[in-house]
Amino acid sequence: MAKWNKLLLITASMGLLAACDNAAETEEPAEEVEETEAEVTTGATQVRVNDEDTLLEGLSSDGAWIVIFEDDITTDEDLVMVEGFENKGETERKLALYAQDADRNVTETFTLTAPSITIQNENTRLQNGTFVGDVYVEANGFKLVGGTIDGDLIFASEELQESAEIDDDATVTGEIRVEGEEGETADVTTGATQVQVSDEASLLEGLSSNGAWIVMFEDDITTDEDLVMVDGFENKGESERKLALYQQDADRNLTASFTLTAPSIALQNENTRLQNGTFVGDVYVEANGFKLVGGTIDGDLIFASEEFEASSEIDENSEVTGDIRVD
Repeated sequence: MAKWNKLLLITASMGLLAACDNAAETEEPAEEVEETEAEVTTGATQVRVNDEDTLLEGLSSDGAWIVIFEDDITTDEDLVMVEGFENKGETERKLALYAQDADRNVTETFTLTAPSITIQNENTRLQNGTFVGDVYVEANGFKLVGGTIDGDLIFASEELQESAEIDDDATVTGEIRVEGEEGETADVTTGATQVQVSDEASLLEGLSSNGAWIVMFEDDITTDEDLVMVDGFENKGESERKLALYQQDADRNLTASFTLTAPSIALQNENTRLQNGTFVGDVYVEANGFKLVGGTIDGDLIFASEEFEASSEIDENSEVTGDIRVD
């Protein structure tokens, strides 16, 4: 009987030791969870935006890696989605223009309207919904997931464009292109790479030194002014300007062409292109490298020197209804 009691005591002691060991093993995962943070840059993992103030805060260094929308927002600000954010230890940001249910089904999408947004954080996702404006990408790993960019998608380098992903459900209504080198502005004369013109006032501004290297039309325009497309503009470090009398889709198919009517236009920048559409009036070329690409000059084409004429190109899809001469 004494032996039996001793055996029970030993068994009970072993059970107690085993229970203690098991308790010790279950404590470690709890510590591991407490030490894990999805967002290592700021205390917040997400920020919810429903007006301009919360939007600007959310995109800034005081925001979060996920910027979640709760409504449509319009702003006149050129937006910047700054770098310095991580998710689960990896550099990442997300512009979430949608709401979803517990099963991750999209229940609502939103529209953000701004002149532009610049993406500076690596692996930034613009997901669902619509951004109305131009998107400038200055970091690797950009992704457009099920969303729409109603504007141009512009990469600061070919490397950044190659690292980007646009899924089958996403749309870019404007151009997808590379401008300039990473970290630099493509247009070294002004901060803008393009200007949209829809009336006489925006046309005169766009052609001036306050304009951009690309002057893009949204409608037919008529003016009594003798126009001057001034020099001093570059694209990718080379002197260039472009009068874009057309619109195109994401696959660069021509969707509309426009007519600019004026007594004359003088082209002063080297490598100026008059592309698609029609200019009604006389064109004076005062620099090398003029190109007429798929467009019509319903008037005379006049070069200031034989050198300028010799350096020009008129493609087979273009037409000049008047004289081509040197004056």
